[in-house]
Amino acid sequence: MLNIQGQSTALAHIQRVVHSRRLASTWIFAGPAGVGKFHTAVEMAKTNLCDRPVHRPNSHNGELFNALLEPDFLLTLPCGQCESCKAVELRTHPDLHVVSRQLIRYHDRNGTSKGTTLSIQVIRGEMIGDDSPEHRVEPKIYKRSQRGRGKWFIIDEADLMEIPAQNALLKTLEEPPAQTFIILITTSPTELLSTIRSRSQFVQFRALSFAVMAPELMNRGAGEVQARLLARLSGGSLGRAIIFMQAVIASDPDEKDKADTKTPTTDQPAFPHWINTISSALDNMLAGREGGMDLAKVIQKSAEQYAKTMLKRDPLASKDRLVRDGVGLMLSFVAAWLDDRLRHATGAPIIAPLPSQVQSIPLAAAQECIAVCRQAEMQADMNAHIGVLLASTCTAIEQSLRTAVAA
Repeated sequence: MLNIQGQSTALAHIQRVVHSRRLASTWIFAGPAGVGKFHTAVEMAKTNLCDRPVHRPNSHNGELFNALLEPDFLLTLPCGQCESCKAVELRTHPDLHVVSRQLIRYHDRNGTSKGTTLSIQVIRGEMIGDDSPEHRVEPKIYKRSQRGRGKWFIIDEADLMEIPAQNALLKTLEEPPAQTFIILITTSPTELLSTIRSRSQFVQFRALSFAVMAPELMNRGAGEVQARLLARLSGGSLGRAIIFMQAVIASDPDEKDKADTKTPTTDQPAFPHWINTISSALDNMLAGREGGMDLAKVIQKSAEQYAKTMLKRDPLASKDRLVRDGVGLMLSFVAAWLDDRLRHATGAPIIAPLPSQVQSIPLAAAQECIAVCRQAEMQADMNAHIGVLLASTCTAIEQSLRTAVAA
């Protein structure tokens, strides 16, 4: 668990619990998408299942692996070499079970699933079993550990569980089998039943810092300026930045709305076409040539194009969910564009400047518009009507900017 960056608080808490040998049976790992929750869950299971776990002092050559733990604290880590560790890495360990949206179609008995929710059939099939005469599925969670070190169940995107699925799981959580551990991965813990939350050990993960993300993106092939841009737009989610880099920055030859064809360098980012389009719409809005509804249409069209590209990569994904993700990404860009104008007005340094014909706008207007964008991002993620949301958001931005410029 030493290679998970930016989550010192979460890792320190887990290490203390592991050290105490009093592992809770149920855990909730909550936080933004793509910040290391799933990776940490797998590493935690690997540590517990390891044949020869390593105990290493937190202090090494005068430096601390985790600044929140004492120098002499003994970290507990998987050896990474034994048969169990290798099986966990290959996802073939008989005592590690991962429940994810990829299993939805497998358990869909009607053949109509859109891959948007984890139904009770998924939870029954992968965990608690089904004793109905027509199905008869053995409960994996009540079987003995095959290698004698306990069983681990990781439910990714646990907030996708339907209420009947959560209620079925709750019965198991009330009387969990011995040496059985469940980790629920979620970006929205409030979507889980309060009775599940109250029976779980809660670990909060936070958005990753720019200092963590930019070097990691460069290690994955992004140029320096591209890495800075991606780190800004991803909201502290490395997973989101990687998907964005692969699905949007890397142009798709089948898409009309694609990234610039120039070869990217460390000095010049290959901006996706929509970045220039949205920037132009914002410039035109300030010049009085276009209005908020024009910006709203540009954002919605770009988000739908983003969803189309992502559906080619993951046909099981929900188009509505992807459009919402795209809208969130576009609104994040608008906020970053406004932040550039605010920084220019105050003389603050600008990291990875975005294209614009406008240098600065009044401070109060920039701050107000950024707040409007951030609020809209949250509403897009909470199933607000996208058309209405974008219309009201972009109209509010237009009114605020034009009022400020007129003054």
